[in-house]
Amino acid sequence: MDAGKKGKDWSNDEISVVVAAYFLMMAEKSAGRPINQEQHHREIQAVTGRTNGAVQYKLCNVSAVLDDLGVPWMKGYTPYNNYQDALAKAVEQHLIQTAPEKLLGPSIAPVLAPDGLPIVVAPPSAAGDGRSKTSETVRRRLIAKFDPAARDFRNRLLGKAGEELVVYTERRRLQAFGRHDLAKDVRWVSDLDGDGAGYDIRSFEPDGQLRLLEVKTTCGNERTPFWITRRECEVAAEQPEAYRIRRLFHFRNQVSTFDIAPPLDNALRMTPTTFLAMPSYPAD
Repeated sequence: MDAGKKGKDWSNDEISVVVAAYFLMMAEKSAGRPINQEQHHREIQAVTGRTNGAVQYKLCNVSAVLDDLGVPWMKGYTPYNNYQDALAKAVEQHLIQTAPEKLLGPSIAPVLAPDGLPIVVAPPSAAGDGRSKTSETVRRRLIAKFDPAARDFRNRLLGKAGEELVVYTERRRLQAFGRHDLAKDVRWVSDLDGDGAGYDIRSFEPDGQLRLLEVKTTCGNERTPFWITRRECEVAAEQPEAYRIRRLFHFRNQVSTFDIAPPLDNALRMTPTTFLAMPSYPAD
């Protein structure tokens, strides 16, 4: 190993080697072939002169870029968010030059915890997520190009799968508290009654308190943007005690969840993206 490289950013050539190896492993996995990760690590080390620890860290950085884009990442390479701008650009180029639909497609199979449920986590803090090396400009441009929020919103199968999982989770939760009566009354409103109510599922707390759940499902991480409608915001303001956004993320890696309670402005930074326009004619 080259001791002089310790602590220094990776060159573009070194990054290209890592990105190519990462996507090769993904292709092997997709084809159902066994993956020898240690062999890949040794090959990257031989070319780059980096330590095994540095190689694995950089592979985890690749996972972080994919995670920001809502793309499933390789098991064994948990995303490390402090990635170089050059790495983000290399991943972007790979996605453009290959067949991104294979990675960005409508796969909806959730990956659940051993008990068959999502992992409940705390909402993300406002303190950030340690992206000191990652330019926010580069990250925003990358996300805008692949637009995971719009992609997930258009993926109706993904949205329906997330809602179905929440219905199942809510019924199991109430049954665990002995409230089989309430479990039977959990209603999948958006599926049975159609959109327009401003929420997807009517559920309850074990004490009988009403819960109106609007499910937001993405394949990316907890900070992946999602779309919210004016009607949903109105219902949240009208019934703040009952309303919750049930956030599901990492749907294809390890489904995790948290709730967002009104007032939504306290927890979400909402940006107008679409406006209702009407012709305006000058007065005579």
